[in-house]
Amino acid sequence: MQGRAGISLLFAAGSRPTVGDIETLLDVQASAGQTARISHRPEDEHGWLELLASGLTFDLRGLAPGRAAPLPDASHVYGLSVDQSATELEAVALLPGPHIAGGAALLPVVRTLLRLGASLAMELPVTAVCWNPAGAWMDPKYFTRIMFSWLSGGPFPALGLTALLPHADGGVRSAGLDFFIGQELHLGRRDSEEGPDTLKIAGRIIDRLVAHGPLQRAETFAGADGELLLAEPSADGRRIMVTRSA
Repeated sequence: MQGRAGISLLFAAGSRPTVGDIETLLDVQASAGQTARISHRPEDEHGWLELLASGLTFDLRGLAPGRAAPLPDASHVYGLSVDQSATELEAVALLPGPHIAGGAALLPVVRTLLRLGASLAMELPVTAVCWNPAGAWMDPKYFTRIMFSWLSGGPFPALGLTALLPHADGGVRSAGLDFFIGQELHLGRRDSEEGPDTLKIAGRIIDRLVAHGPLQRAETFAGADGELLLAEPSADGRRIMVTRSA
């Protein structure tokens, strides 16, 4: 796991929003029917707000004129050039509030946080968005597109809320899935299969795992074109090994 639960909105140095900017933005969004609101506002120089959305509280930290939030590591990059990810940036972090921090990986909390974060990213001059648990930096348009797709009933955004990395055996392994289920995935590759197809299958498996929770015992299920997949937890329970039918 790369970092604390939540997302980081990354801005060019000197362009972080102020506390007042967020207050104005939320007022505009409220008039359009969105329901997030400020539930606690310390003095502006402290640089943070408590936001209430769907009955859950979140902290928005790193606002100007206060100090920026810590800049997260860029372990994985989606839709950003190397130059963009290396640019001098400042972070504003959206985090589960103290009362719900213990349930930060629960899907209702994650979905509410991401809906709020995507709404902010659409309206602010964000250079990149990072999903902190996976250290995944994303182009803001990519982030909002895949998040709103998932929140509208689409597949879990495996390339964003987790990462899929090449394995020495030609398959792929996940990074960041453990935040959601306490396990990481390893999927072997068939000899006749192209890399993008392996990624698609891994994404479908991750979607299933996030929806149903950690794998406790061996299970078989159908993959693409009727292929049989055998998923087994490792001896220590921290990995899921998926083997393929011939």
